[in-house]
Amino acid sequence: MSFYKLTPIFLASILLSGCSEDSSEERYAQVSFSISDAPVDSATEVVVAFEQLEFIRDNGESFIINVDTDDDGNNYQQIDLLKYQGTDSALIITDETLPVGHYKNLIIHTKAGSLNYVEDTGLHDLKIPSNKLKLGDFSVTEEGVQAFTIEFDLRQSLVQRGNSSSNNGYNLKPHGVTIIDNDSATSLKGTVALPLLSSGIDCLDGEGYIYLYQDHILDNTNLLDHIDSNDPDYIQTTLPEPYAIPYASTSVDSTTGEYAFGFISEGNYTVALTCNGSEDDPIQYNNTVKIANPIEQRMNIELEAGIEKIVDFNEITF
Repeated sequence: MSFYKLTPIFLASILLSGCSEDSSEERYAQVSFSISDAPVDSATEVVVAFEQLEFIRDNGESFIINVDTDDDGNNYQQIDLLKYQGTDSALIITDETLPVGHYKNLIIHTKAGSLNYVEDTGLHDLKIPSNKLKLGDFSVTEEGVQAFTIEFDLRQSLVQRGNSSSNNGYNLKPHGVTIIDNDSATSLKGTVALPLLSSGIDCLDGEGYIYLYQDHILDNTNLLDHIDSNDPDYIQTTLPEPYAIPYASTSVDSTTGEYAFGFISEGNYTVALTCNGSEDDPIQYNNTVKIANPIEQRMNIELEAGIEKIVDFNEITF
């Protein structure tokens, strides 16, 4: 049986019950969900109208919760993702009740139409296929209130239709969107010495990008730029073996040299700098994007829950 939070005023405090004969033994937890973002290269606004979150258990049961009403009383939240970068986030669901256990899918439901858009050199429509983003699995535990952050890496999930001279709008897809349990989350930031942004191979106008890969990786030849082999427009190509696809990436401020990742799961990572990452297509493999670039600007790090890691890139080899 599916439960729907139709009217927050009347149903917000009611425990989900009656879905089976064993419902009296069901355990529940309170959950909250926020939205955060890693920036995209050219856009000044990426606005999404969030309406509901759907939670699908391993047994197929589905629970739908409406997002919190906005300040104007609307039953959706229209959020500019670019306002919530780094460790900033926008709360969209507050202290709602879900059964404890593993969920095979979390699906974001968005409002249709012009409420979703991208602003760059002009205003463009933002299409979300079927008005849904299917993000994959996560678990609810018996914690008093379990907080999650849905992290958008727009360099992976936002795809332009057409090109810069013939912009037909944008698509937003779930690739590069992750669900982070805040209790196991960490963050990473640092500063890049600005001379590095022009001292590598084929550097582009002092631009810099930091790429993050899961696990400790021994060689630059393993480090690919962003690809999405599940995208229908992906062109099958031979990839260097073995290879690693980025977990996330972010830009370096060309004035201060600063960069930041806001919500990351704890674990081992490889972090690398490149000075020509703007050539990175979010779908296709591009072997002209060199990571690391300069070649020595890469290191292995360990991220611990609740502890912000600072990693600076300077002109000293690691």
